[in-house]
Amino acid sequence: MPKMQNTPRCAAPCGSAQAERTALPPAPATAAASAAGVAPAGPAPLTVPGGMTEFDFDAHDVVLALTSGGKDSGALVHEVCAQADAAGQLHKVRVLHCDLGTTAEGQLVEWPGAEDTARAHAALYDVPFAVRRSRRWPSLWERMMSHGRWPGHWATYCRSDTKTAAGRDYVDEVGRELSLGRPPRAGYAMGMRAEESPARAKKPILEVHRMSGKGTLRRVTTWLPVHHLTTAQVWDAHQQHGIPHHEAYNLGMRRLSCRACPLAGTKDLVRSAQLNPALFAEYAAAEPAMGQFKPSISLAQIIDRARS
Repeated sequence: MPKMQNTPRCAAPCGSAQAERTALPPAPATAAASAAGVAPAGPAPLTVPGGMTEFDFDAHDVVLALTSGGKDSGALVHEVCAQADAAGQLHKVRVLHCDLGTTAEGQLVEWPGAEDTARAHAALYDVPFAVRRSRRWPSLWERMMSHGRWPGHWATYCRSDTKTAAGRDYVDEVGRELSLGRPPRAGYAMGMRAEESPARAKKPILEVHRMSGKGTLRRVTTWLPVHHLTTAQVWDAHQQHGIPHHEAYNLGMRRLSCRACPLAGTKDLVRSAQLNPALFAEYAAAEPAMGQFKPSISLAQIIDRARS
């Protein structure tokens, strides 16, 4: 299989959203209990055997594929849908995009078109697509300003308070929709890869998600289907299966995180500053109050490099 170059070929046009949502029938035991007027018992505690890597579709009511619109998300949606289809359970899959809102000046925190690309990933496999936002924080910008410090490798509140919070609420929403009479069992598929960092390399393929805490109305399994893939293999998957990708990759970006992400590499930040000067100027104006953007470099230095 030929490898894609650093600049991938043009993506397929973004598809339209799928309007209808696939509802799953209640489990037979639940239906029988309801008919008898007996409250169904809750499921046994969710456990994932150590070292287990194969996802069990039969043990879950729904599988959510989390997509940012990036290349890893494209490969993720393909892998989830391909495995679900092979298991005869594609009807359980839904694709979720977490919207991160805008800055005080109305600029998108994410790359423009990221949602459209995420929508195209779902449309490629004809599975339901949803967009949700944190109920507490209208935007990641507002969350960062409230916190008073930029996110960092040891303070990733940006993910937990926006994306994870929105995902948790969506799991509950789907649980109410399915009307199972018990907490829903959801697979929570994410596009993390071992190659990205030593910390991600140590993550298990399957584990109980922390949103499954005692007393909650959900049982959630984190699943990392593309954990083993290299960047080259991700692009191979895009080329082989016609997976759409965002135009930012054609313009020199290596990752599609937030346009100004403190966790991104300096090279990507400089390139993003070249492509998004107004956004970086707004972030730079907040830097005196928020502290230096990254321990290794300030926003002012990033902007200077972008201009040189």
